[in-house]
Amino acid sequence: METAIDKVVENHVIFDYTEFLSKSCQQRLSFIDALKYLVPSLEVATNPMKKKHLSCAEQLEKKALKLLSSSASDTHNLIRLLHLAKLEGITQLVVSLPYSLEEQQLTELNNGIDGTIDFVQGNSEQLLFILAYSS
Repeated sequence: METAIDKVVENHVIFDYTEFLSKSCQQRLSFIDALKYLVPSLEVATNPMKKKHLSCAEQLEKKALKLLSSSASDTHNLIRLLHLAKLEGITQLVVSLPYSLEEQQLTELNNGIDGTIDFVQGNSEQLLFILAYSS
């Protein structure tokens, strides 16, 4: 099965944002899915046992498809994605974008997350997020 996420090494994940946008546009939401989008904690409460059957990368993709929106700003989606990744215990997330983000978007991202942002090998369309965890 083709996924938007490829697990590279433990706690290091690559997320293809272009693939996510494509899948999210094709997805049809049920009433329950809409409620889960509006109340993200409902998703956590309704499916606590299913997580054990999926890798953290697969679980992240599944949650991203349910909680992120192609109608929301990229910055907002990326901040939510990073919070989801943190919940999954992912320490490094590489996000492949279809285009480079503007400086203002990068600043907003940097202010909205607890971690660092860097370009992967100077490529402004691939961002490396190193997520900080509180002790």
